[in-house]
Amino acid sequence: MANKSDVAKMLPKDFRQMVRKGEWTEKTADVCPGYVQANLAVVPKDVAFEFFLFCFRNWQACSLVDITEPGDPHPKLVAPEADLRTDLPKYRVFRDGELVDEPTDVRKYWRDDLVGFLIGCSWGFEGALRAANVQFRTLGDFTTNIPLVPAGPFQGPMACSMRLFKSSYDAVRAVQISSRYVPEHGAPVFMGEPEDIGIKDIYHADLYPHDDVHPRQPSEIAMFWGCGITPQLTALNAKLPIMISHKGGHMLVTDKLAAEMTVL
Repeated sequence: MANKSDVAKMLPKDFRQMVRKGEWTEKTADVCPGYVQANLAVVPKDVAFEFFLFCFRNWQACSLVDITEPGDPHPKLVAPEADLRTDLPKYRVFRDGELVDEPTDVRKYWRDDLVGFLIGCSWGFEGALRAANVQFRTLGDFTTNIPLVPAGPFQGPMACSMRLFKSSYDAVRAVQISSRYVPEHGAPVFMGEPEDIGIKDIYHADLYPHDDVHPRQPSEIAMFWGCGITPQLTALNAKLPIMISHKGGHMLVTDKLAAEMTVL
């Protein structure tokens, strides 16, 4: 089993091979810095257009970076050699809106009619924030009361990632920088008090907790970005016969550098 210092130096294709062999089942936050990591949502072909429409209408939460052909597990635009059935450390499998499994390999669930959607992750711009010396910390991913535009069976609230910024200067720089990273959710969707979007406890994220739970300082500014875990929330409402996603924090590492996909 590799350690974090090993995977931080790897190319994405080498890291994915390690995941495929079952040698890495941990979160991917610190692996292959600078490369785009993607959330996964896999749905049957007969609702794939409606899911695409849902993503198009709610791009800040579901910013698409690739879509596969039905039955094809290889995302040809961002990682042609990757296999969506094996190359994410952990998955979640839903049947009729209920979570039924959290495997490290979904080959036994794969079908010829399944379409894979890869959705960008806000981790893509965090490196740019740090490079610009923006002072912030991440508290995790939360369910909010921000409504989404429905499409077909897909509807529900937006999931958001939350960050606290040390000063107003840091917050402004974060908006400027993240706005360029459209495939990684772009600019924040909300700035203000967490309670205003339905978050009651910032120290216990319900979707993807973070280790940093130090008390919020009076000067810290809370900002929220759309999150690619959102499709998992819609799965609970859509009650599809099958839907496959990543487990929070266990992403597909693509071959694309985040800097390649920015908007100038």
